[in-house]
Amino acid sequence: MQKRKTHDLPSLNGLKTFESAARHLSFTLAARELCVTQGAVSRQIKQLEDQLNVILFHRLHKNLKLTDQGTLLVFPLTRAFNIMADAVDKLKNQQQDFRLKVHPTFAIRWLIPRLHHFQALHPDIQVRLTTSGENVDFNYENFDAGITHGGEDTPGIAREKILTEQLIPVCSPKLLNSPFPLKKPEDITRHMLLHNTPDLKEWAAWADQVGIKELSLERGQVFEMDDAALQAATAGLGVALGDLFLIRDELETGRLKAPFGLTPIKTGSYYFSTPDFNKKTNNVKAFQNWLATTLTQNGQKEKTI
Repeated sequence: MQKRKTHDLPSLNGLKTFESAARHLSFTLAARELCVTQGAVSRQIKQLEDQLNVILFHRLHKNLKLTDQGTLLVFPLTRAFNIMADAVDKLKNQQQDFRLKVHPTFAIRWLIPRLHHFQALHPDIQVRLTTSGENVDFNYENFDAGITHGGEDTPGIAREKILTEQLIPVCSPKLLNSPFPLKKPEDITRHMLLHNTPDLKEWAAWADQVGIKELSLERGQVFEMDDAALQAATAGLGVALGDLFLIRDELETGRLKAPFGLTPIKTGSYYFSTPDFNKKTNNVKAFQNWLATTLTQNGQKEKTI
């Protein structure tokens, strides 16, 4: 980059004031453009002339006229200020990255199918989406926000609950007509359980709620993600636990059935999280507002299931 002798330049305020006055050939109009008094413009021009040791204007009775030295200075200054204004405009209008880490099930089953709506509303914000079963750790990861499952409140992190998880057993329609039909909760002991967490805690919570003592939790297939367990259920491998909000499409189309009805168990929640220093930035506010509005609209539809 070329080195410039910035220490030889006069005051930038003085140059800007002169350029405005030269464009308008009026101290009054320059003062109006710069939101200062006419006296302030006159003083800035005089100080600039003293610094440069030249006369920039012929001060006539009712108007101004540029001197030869003023004419020599004004055109390069106008070009320079236009270049700076264009650079600032480009900076303001450039596409901004919004780095978001999201729990995979929420991303696959809800966010990704709707993300184009956000991009249409905010084409200047490019969402950089990362999915992971591990909640975002803002101390070590470079994300603007995260949609997390569970977790705890942390100092310096703003966390807002966006969805309460409501789990129900679901399966392929073919299991309902199998040699061991699913008519009451006890019938599930004859089918493979599809676990979406290695700790098996969600099926344990369901069994405790419906009062089944003999359910063997160790019998079944363990997956690392909810979506994988639900895909296996759709294929007829066994019975999975699915969130009412996130499996609505499958229930409406009949790809999944809820053999014991829609009474759910509540085992956790999804949260929108961001560091305190980020929560008022335009990108975060835009995405969070869209997220809240869209979830509310979808939540109203959920009541019709």
